[in-house]
Amino acid sequence: MIRRIAVIVPAANEEQLIGNCLDGIRAARAHLYQASLGIQVRIVVVLDSCRDATARVATARGDVQSVTISAGNVGMARWSGARAALADAGPVGELWLASTDADSVVPVHWLTSMIAEARLGAHVVLGTVMPGPGLRLAARAQWVSRHHLRDGHPHVHGANFGIRGDAYLALGGWQPLATGEDADLARRAARTGHMRISRIASAPVMTSAREQGRAPRGFSSYLRAHGGAGAPAGATGWRDVSELNAAAWQ
Repeated sequence: MIRRIAVIVPAANEEQLIGNCLDGIRAARAHLYQASLGIQVRIVVVLDSCRDATARVATARGDVQSVTISAGNVGMARWSGARAALADAGPVGELWLASTDADSVVPVHWLTSMIAEARLGAHVVLGTVMPGPGLRLAARAQWVSRHHLRDGHPHVHGANFGIRGDAYLALGGWQPLATGEDADLARRAARTGHMRISRIASAPVMTSAREQGRAPRGFSSYLRAHGGAGAPAGATGWRDVSELNAAAWQ
C-alpha cells in the first residue's frame, strides 16, 4: 500500500517555467488529498548547476524541499532527488517516486491516476506527454502522427514516470546519463520479467515546446528535428496552470 509520494523535479536554470510546474504538482496533490487516500506528498526540486532565480522561485512556494547539485546531468539530478526521498523513515514499498520535469505541467489528476495503477499492482507507471503551445504546425502534425496517446503506448518520458520505492532500489535507481535515463530505467524494469509496467495515456503531461532544451538529444532536439517551435525559448503561451490543465483535453 502506497502511503507516501515524492515528486522529483530536476531543474537547470528554469526560473521562467518552474513556477507553473510546481503549481501543477500542488494542484495534483490537492486533488489526491480530496480523494482521502491517506497519502502524504512531498515535492523535491533538484537544483542542478542553477545560475538564475530557479531556487528563489521554488522556495517561495514554501512547501518544496530543495536539493542542490553541480552535475549538469539529468540522470544524476533524478538520482539525487530519489536519494533525498528515500532518506525518510518508512518502508520503501510504501513510497512512490513520481518524476516530472521543470519545464512541464502535470494534469490535476496525475498523482491520483498513478496511485490507482499502483493499487492495481503496478511497479512502474509510464505516462505520456504532449507538446505545449508554440509548436509549428508541421512539427505538431509530425508529433500527432508518431505518438498515439492510448493505454499500452510504447513511449517513455522522464516527465511522466512513476516507480515504487522498493522496485526502484531493486533496479539500482537512475543512472547518471545525460539523456535517455528514463528509457534506461524502464528497460531494466522490463528485463526483470516480473515487474508490472503500466503504460497509461489518461494523464498526459504538457511539456515545453521550446527549441533549446537542457538535455542533449532530449525532447527539444526531437521537436527541432520535426519542424521546431515557433515560440521563444522559455515561453509557455499559457496564462496559468488551470489553462494548461484544460488544454490537455482539447
